[in-house]
Amino acid sequence: MVNYGGDEVSALVIDIGSSSLRAGYAGDDTPKAIIPTSYGYISPPASSGEGDVTMGEEGVQEYTGKAKSFFGHSGPSVWRKNMEIGNPIVDGLNFAPIPALIRHALDDVMRCSAAEHPVLVTEPSWNTPANRERMAEIMFEEFQVPAFYIANTSVLNTFAAGKGSALVIDIGQSMTSVVPVVDGPSPARQSIDLYPYQLISSKQAVESNAPPRFTLREDRVAGTTQTWREWLVQHRQPKQYEFPTGYNTWFGPERYGVGENFFHHSPQLVAGNANVPKHIPGLITDSLRACDPELRQVLISNVVLTGGGSLFSGLGDRLAAELARSFPHFKIHAPGNPVERRYGGWLGGSILASLGTFHQLWISREEWQEHGKNIVGQRCK
Repeated sequence: MVNYGGDEVSALVIDIGSSSLRAGYAGDDTPKAIIPTSYGYISPPASSGEGDVTMGEEGVQEYTGKAKSFFGHSGPSVWRKNMEIGNPIVDGLNFAPIPALIRHALDDVMRCSAAEHPVLVTEPSWNTPANRERMAEIMFEEFQVPAFYIANTSVLNTFAAGKGSALVIDIGQSMTSVVPVVDGPSPARQSIDLYPYQLISSKQAVESNAPPRFTLREDRVAGTTQTWREWLVQHRQPKQYEFPTGYNTWFGPERYGVGENFFHHSPQLVAGNANVPKHIPGLITDSLRACDPELRQVLISNVVLTGGGSLFSGLGDRLAAELARSFPHFKIHAPGNPVERRYGGWLGGSILASLGTFHQLWISREEWQEHGKNIVGQRCK
């Protein structure tokens, strides 16, 4: 850790996704601040002139002659006349609202100053060198951070899963990515074999994270068909849902139809959309094809399923059924804890930034002032 006056200061980890911005202290299990990435804004009348920024109530920034913006949980979720909704991550990366989002998370929610902490920020795999340099500029020039680092989200998800190499399937709110990570962090975590309760004969209580002790019903294992396994995943009792208007009904197979779009595109959808995104099996095929042949089995044996969009009921089992069609040997790491699944990138950054060996990778403020933007590409690889 960085020391100030003999006191150890924890680094801050900021993970910006299309659904939410997560911020917290390195070494913690969960982020302290989780705010919507989307924000509300009201444009002023066309006759207004230009002016300075003034701060209003918490989460509100007023721009005299520009727009009044609303951030956080009282931002877009509160109805306001003529309020538009923006998101800096959707359709590319818009840096204009990023500083205000970060400032709200740190100043208003966490009640801390970025100027007193090293800051690690996550980035998607498609991020450009120019975007990385702009983020470093924002942190050093606008937030006056003492040290900075930017890390790839897929690598951090691999770190959080305790794997060295993995095929990371990250399903977010507005985008899905499949990224091969080779020779990443090395701490090992035992793979978990999943069986339905109908195939378990007996089991023993064990400590947290200890290897399970169970006995299979061998008389049933051999006679269990793949179609029964798939039925078990998809056959769930209907659930009732009430809409804001008061209308309510029971939903059965429809609950899985949305997630099925991750795996299969109907002919009608393809015919009506020439630019329809690739489904997950297509992304997996393209990712593995781009890797060396000797690495493909290593990656498919270490599939990490992460992201809030992966929390659709049964999606992990559906992915396993899809992989079984093409790969005889595969393993999927899909944390059952929704927090770990939803915030895997942040958790990986929390682990990484808390390691003593990570200190040498920080870009210090002095290095930024001496080398400028070039130091980002040299240090953050």
